[in-house]
Amino acid sequence: MRRPKLRLVLGLTIPILAVVILLAAWAIDSSSASGKVPRNVVLAGRDISKLPEDELAATVGDIADSYAKTPVVVRAGGKQYKVPAAELGLHLDEPATVKAALDLDDGTVLPKRPVVWLGSFLDERKAPLRFTVDPEVLDQGLAGLAGNAKAGEPSVVDTGNGFGIVSGRTGSKVDPSGVREQLLARAASGEKPLVVDATQVDREPVIPDATAKALADRLTASTAKGLAVVAGDRIAAIPADTERSWISTKVDQGRLVVALDAAKATHDLVAALPQVTKAKDASITLVNGAVQITPSVEGQKCCAADTASRLLAAVNGGTGKVTLDLEVAKPGFTTEAAVKLGIKEPVGTTTQWKGQAQVKSFTTYYDPGAPRVTNIHRIADLVRGTIVKPGETFSVNKVVGQRTLAKGFVVAGAIANGEHTNEVGGGVSQFATTMFNAAFFAGLDFQEYQAHSEHFDRYPYGREATMGYPHPDMAWKNDSPFGILVWTSYTDTSVTITLWSTQNKYGEQTGQTSSHSGTCTSVTTQRTIHHTDGRTFVDTVRARYRDPGATTCTG
Repeated sequence: MRRPKLRLVLGLTIPILAVVILLAAWAIDSSSASGKVPRNVVLAGRDISKLPEDELAATVGDIADSYAKTPVVVRAGGKQYKVPAAELGLHLDEPATVKAALDLDDGTVLPKRPVVWLGSFLDERKAPLRFTVDPEVLDQGLAGLAGNAKAGEPSVVDTGNGFGIVSGRTGSKVDPSGVREQLLARAASGEKPLVVDATQVDREPVIPDATAKALADRLTASTAKGLAVVAGDRIAAIPADTERSWISTKVDQGRLVVALDAAKATHDLVAALPQVTKAKDASITLVNGAVQITPSVEGQKCCAADTASRLLAAVNGGTGKVTLDLEVAKPGFTTEAAVKLGIKEPVGTTTQWKGQAQVKSFTTYYDPGAPRVTNIHRIADLVRGTIVKPGETFSVNKVVGQRTLAKGFVVAGAIANGEHTNEVGGGVSQFATTMFNAAFFAGLDFQEYQAHSEHFDRYPYGREATMGYPHPDMAWKNDSPFGILVWTSYTDTSVTITLWSTQNKYGEQTGQTSSHSGTCTSVTTQRTIHHTDGRTFVDTVRARYRDPGATTCTG
């Protein structure tokens, strides 16, 4: 038997060997690329060859962000409008795009895969982009283009002697039909910018002019005699032109309906109705030495919360009449709140001053007829009747304000910068001292006070206060659970302050020390506060006096 020639053997063996080597190389390369993008693949111009899934997903995310900002040119009605792709609902489907790149060779039959693999060394391949379009966002985006114009619905307007109409007008819009398909095709092709063609169509008003005209005629007739308004026991006639000024129209669910300017209507009704009753706060005063509470009174005011709906019903009904409810006006300080304050008796204790018993009040004395007396009486009048609720701070300066001629104060003697002088309101410091002592013996917490810089024998030594504006002030806090009524009275020779409340504590002077340094004496007065439950508390007040003849303190 003859042996095959070597040339023949080689001719058969080499091709087979080449095929085997090709298949082996393909198999090895394919195995190493498992779970990765095939060799020599690009996506939107980016090389994604051999990328694993996580890196591929990051690249696709970048491409998605880029496409969201890609401009879309919409050609419609002979005009062009440019808008970002995302505003027309176009988005890169990232999971689908990643999957398509990873599965790029899955559609190739197995025998052809080695050949395709071999060809990838010579030419790059493109992975497809997968897009979606949100139809709602697309409609909104097209509707928002500058070339769109809403149809104008007709409206009913006040003409001065009745109602007329403003006719509706035709609008236009870009028709979304076919735009979605164009967006998907253009985006998949990779072109930028994306250019799509659309049709501009007319938008007709929903409401015919004839419907508006009929409503205008009906409103003209129904408002011809104005509106008779009954509110409680009050009656008001609203003229036709006033009623018509409240009325307009709007489109509601495809219907032209009457609208009402509620704010203007209420304003006009308040002006037209006879004066309604005002709410009155409760008040607390003294009558013949006894606390008297004047009850609060509820008032009535226009108008109740359903006024606008009743007016609108009357306009639509065309009756020319409407009945309204008045709203209850609540007082700011009710009888119940006044009673709850527990103001019923003078509070404090009994002490002595100038040989006179000070019984749950405090009195200071002066010579009659001097200008300073006028000021003491005036400030007493302004403070009398002040109510201080629990937790509130009473301040003479806050209640009275700056002392001025316009408020009834006069020029009188005062001390300023250590010198005796004259000023408007001079002498009110005696009122401050009287208040200080009333609060001292009532056991109240001082918030601000300042003693005179020199001592006068008309004031208790170390237990007094001066006044200025805005400082020094005479202020104390109502730290009791009851309200306090500040009551003042005066004669030609004295001023008295009584604090009315419910007795729950009182203060007494239980000690006093003084020390001299330089040209001044410092005085510390100890107060013991006794509570009705047996508790006691000790505090001090201080004063500093210049020596006679000195104008400042030294040392």
